[in-house]
Amino acid sequence: MLLLLVGAALMLLSFPVDSRSRDRSPAVSGESPESQDKGEENGGPHTAGDAEIEHTSSSQEYEAVLEERIRNLLRNVEGVGEVDVMVVLKSSEEKVFRVDTSTSSSQTQEADSQGGTRTAQNSQVEESTALLGGASGQGSTPLLEKELKPEISGIVISAQGGGSSQVQSEISAAMEALFGLPAHKIKVLKRVD
Repeated sequence: MLLLLVGAALMLLSFPVDSRSRDRSPAVSGESPESQDKGEENGGPHTAGDAEIEHTSSSQEYEAVLEERIRNLLRNVEGVGEVDVMVVLKSSEEKVFRVDTSTSSSQTQEADSQGGTRTAQNSQVEESTALLGGASGQGSTPLLEKELKPEISGIVISAQGGGSSQVQSEISAAMEALFGLPAHKIKVLKRVD
């Protein structure tokens, strides 16, 4: 009996648990009303799910978070019904590190014995990655200037109300406004149950 309980406990512990999935709420913003109020007090309202997007570590996670946010948004739109969303990215996340640039230039004029002059110009540009951390480069890390999230290549949405041209145009207009995608990169389909 004890062996059976230990085995069951080990099986439960072996399953990975996504801590973010417990924090998500079915609301469009992905935040509880209390945290939304706190966000407004601390410098303005937060956009939907910004914290989740800032902490994604891979392109697949970023796609999944975007798909979930779109799904939650569209479920609350009249006439759309249940939806499935697929987001395709052009590339992966890009990190831009700070670069220190130093330039030096010198100009030399020479005159020869016959009255001619010669001017020599020398310029040098040196770039190095800015580092944070320990003295003399030990334990230092590059200074991250900004992180660029992947660009969206296209979106496909399958919605119960996708057979209606009005619903299709509303969904397309929403995706154009949210992501700046041209209409030909957004496809809305009628969902079959």
